[in-house]
Amino acid sequence: MLASNYIVYAALALYVIVLLTIPFRIKKHGKESLKGRGAAFWAREAAIFIAAAAIIVLCRFIHFEPFPTVALCGCGVLAALVGTQEL
Repeated sequence: MLASNYIVYAALALYVIVLLTIPFRIKKHGKESLKGRGAAFWAREAAIFIAAAAIIVLCRFIHFEPFPTVALCGCGVLAALVGTQEL
């Protein structure tokens, strides 16, 4: 159970790193790509980031074996990564 907690903490750290790269990605590609996006786009992005964080945090409270924890936390981190790539 202790190993699963470390996996969750590592996934949370990766999630935060992915979120911190958003301003650099926007600066690299320019703000023009964000103009003209509708409300549905922003709602979808917010839902992706909230669901990704929820998957990771739930792994902290629902104790799985290490491999399912890695798989679920990896899905959360990958969801956040895909969400940032859409920006």
